[in-house]
Amino acid sequence: MQAGAFCEAVDLLEPGEAEAWLPCPAAHSDRAYALRVNGDSMTSPYPGQRSYPEGTIIFVDPDKPLTNGCRVIAKINGEVTFKSYAEDMGHIYLRPINPTYSPMEVTGKDISFCGVIIGSYTPE
Repeated sequence: MQAGAFCEAVDLLEPGEAEAWLPCPAAHSDRAYALRVNGDSMTSPYPGQRSYPEGTIIFVDPDKPLTNGCRVIAKINGEVTFKSYAEDMGHIYLRPINPTYSPMEVTGKDISFCGVIIGSYTPE
């Protein structure tokens, strides 16, 4: 899952087609899945702040409702990205954690949300 720029969207895998099957440590729906982060837009340069460096496994639940500030997998025009979701005065934004990247206003664009991040794991 690209966390800096968009990447080509792929359909969810059928059982037996995944790279690996991982147990999810958080409460989740039957449709939850995991992705590996690629890129640094969701990596914080500040100690103590939530961060998702490249290689982090994120657990995604498509049945969890969007809330302001949650982290999401979003699809725009067939491309998928991992960002923080923000609503402000009727406008919707996708915001990176890394301040070297700019937020994107997505209000009125052809966007769908593939799921909300419910947990993560960073391999050693």
